[in-house]
Formats: sequence, C-alpha cells, structure tokens
Amino acid sequence: MAKRAAALLILGLFCSPPTVLCFAPTNEGWMINRRKFYKAGRSMALGDFTVELIKPLGIVLQEREAGDVGVQVASLAEGGAAEKSRDISPGDLLLKIGDKDVSKSDFDSVMDILVEAPADTALQLTLSDGLGRMDIAPNLARQLNPEDAILADQVVRAAVREIRRSNTSRANLGELLRVEIVIGAGVRENGRCMVRFFAIFSTDTVTTFSCSISATGVTQKDGTIDIIALTCAKDEGWGQTIDIIREVTD
Repeated sequence: MAKRAAALLILGLFCSPPTVLCFAPTNEGWMINRRKFYKAGRSMALGDFTVELIKPLGIVLQEREAGDVGVQVASLAEGGAAEKSRDISPGDLLLKIGDKDVSKSDFDSVMDILVEAPADTALQLTLSDGLGRMDIAPNLARQLNPEDAILADQVVRAAVREIRRSNTSRANLGELLRVEIVIGAGVRENGRCMVRFFAIFSTDTVTTFSCSISATGVTQKDGTIDIIALTCAKDEGWGQTIDIIREVTD
C-alpha cells in the first residue's frame, strides 16, 4: 500500500453522551433546541467543501482504516497544488471527483478515475474534514445564539485543519482523529471568536489520548476563517502546552 502511494505521488497523480448538544445541518434554517443546531441553505453537510485543482494534484491518498469505506488524504506534496491551495489537509475524506461519488470507492477505483481525468482542465474535488457533528457542552449551547454557534463551529474546524497541517503538531501529538467535545466559545465585539475543545489524537493508530485545544479565529472579507492563535495541551497531567500558532501582537 505504501509503495503504491509513493509511486503515484512520484508520478504526480496524487494528486457522545446523551446530554450533549450537536452541530448538525439540515435545510430548515438555523435553530437551537435540546439537541441540535441547524443551518439553512446548505447543499452540503458541515465540514464538506469543494476545491478545483489542475493535475498534478500533489495529494497522497490512502485507504481508510479497516471497517471504514473510501479513501482519505494521507499527506500533501510540498509545494504541490493542494498545499498551495490551503484548502486540503491530511485526514480529509474524498467524497466526489467531479460528479462521481467516490465516498465508498476503494483505492484502486479512485486512482483509475484520477488517472483518466484530463491534465489540462481544473478537476473539482469534494472533500470532508471528517468531523461530522461535533458535540457541544449543554451550558455552552444555552449561551450561544445561532450566529455565534455557526462561527464557533467554523473556528473549531479551521483550527483542526491547522493542526493537521502542522509539522509541530504531528511531531509532538501525532494525528488528530476527531473532536471529542466543544466546551467553550465566545465572540468579541471585534469579531474574534475564541473556542476551547477536546480532541482525540494518536501516534500509532492504536492508542489514543485527549488534548485540550484553545484557538482564536477571525473572519476574513472573503468569509474564510483565519486562525491567529492555537495551542494544544495533552490531557491527563502532561503539563506542557504546544503553541501551533502564536498571536502576533503590536
């Protein structure tokens, strides 16, 4: 498997507990009730996104863990199209290539489609950050209005993306597998959104551990979220904080 992945990269083809609440999308507008937040007008689930790239994509794909279908992004080629886009991160799940649903396809089937795709036109990929619904502490859910809840969700997802891209994070913490629960969020008058959440990491895909993560995000003019501060602290008395992104102060 590793040899196949490496070869394709060289060829340039890779191109909760019941008391918590959840972030979850439907087509019926944002509302808050005892269980979920909803957002209107979304044609894709939270965490899904599209990106257009021209081959070589600069993406290394791999099959998901046993029991899970589909393929995911293993890594990005340095300086490649995917890395330069700043949209794709290790851990993202590949859902569609153009109009073809590959969410349940095996590695070889996906590679066949990518190989056959023309090299002179942009290829549209639909991916997911794989986080799905994120649990949120009940007391926090009661405090947030729907707009702030949307922003908090976006900041958490952007923070996860930065962590998955970070060499420092991978060296010290391994792979971020999933968000466990969002326990804190607040939006200042200047638009800054600060969040705190717990995420599950693994250095060997077998054993896991929890980290407390704090992040601050700001919304850019184009609607994207820029993470300006990001720290991780291993739970269970590790006693060390890793700064992934340090806020620049005047």
